[in-house]
Amino acid sequence: MRDDVFSAGILSMAGPVEFVCGIWKFVHEAGGGSRCRSLPGHLLHLVLEGHYQLRTNKREYAIRPGDVIYYHETEDVEWLGNQERVTFLSVGFSASKLPPLPLDMRVFPSDGVIRKNFHALYEASLLSDRTERNFKVFSALLAVLGHIQEKKHAFSSASEEENSSWWRLEDRLRRERRFRPMLEELAEMAHCSKAGIVRNCRRATGQSPMSRIRQLRMEEAKGLLRFSTLNITQIAEYLGYPRVNEFSRDYSNYFKHPPSREDV
Repeated sequence: MRDDVFSAGILSMAGPVEFVCGIWKFVHEAGGGSRCRSLPGHLLHLVLEGHYQLRTNKREYAIRPGDVIYYHETEDVEWLGNQERVTFLSVGFSASKLPPLPLDMRVFPSDGVIRKNFHALYEASLLSDRTERNFKVFSALLAVLGHIQEKKHAFSSASEEENSSWWRLEDRLRRERRFRPMLEELAEMAHCSKAGIVRNCRRATGQSPMSRIRQLRMEEAKGLLRFSTLNITQIAEYLGYPRVNEFSRDYSNYFKHPPSREDV
């Protein structure tokens, strides 16, 4: 009698999603526009009904039922108004190792797989049993993300490695709290030329490196002013400004109002 021999690899891996921040169903009645910022981390919307105009990342979109909308970290979101009720499902999650979607895939039409799993995700979030809820939420979310990754390979026109290179650098800047680096420093950190940094940043974000860094710095400043106990002088120092009046001028030029308006 012959014994069959099986071999198996030993895998050591971690899931891409660290935790889910929230799952919601929003209803936006017909009305005028509004402005806000997206949540930190990754945020996905699935539009169920209604049409509206959206502006984000310096691009304008005509949103329709079935569209998927994606945001990364805290991005400016400008709702330009809608003439009818808009309903959408939303999920926010942390996945620090997951690269953001490219700018040309921030809004795209869903398909049956994404819609089915997005609805399963929302239904799972309503379950009363915590263990069952956690299993089904993560299962449905990973199914959504896995299918989006498949679409991404066919949809994206940018180099994945160059995009990832910039997002890794940006993540390091956030972690090390380096909010005022020079272009030469960025090139040294990324081990590439200054031209390479400019190219990678523009492909990943649609902005120049200095514009993107300024955006990160101002977003951090606004968050600290609104939610921390630091005063304006301490925030200026935290962000690397040698003088508080320089920070105030930079903030006022960016947001069109002084930082003192936020510090209330």
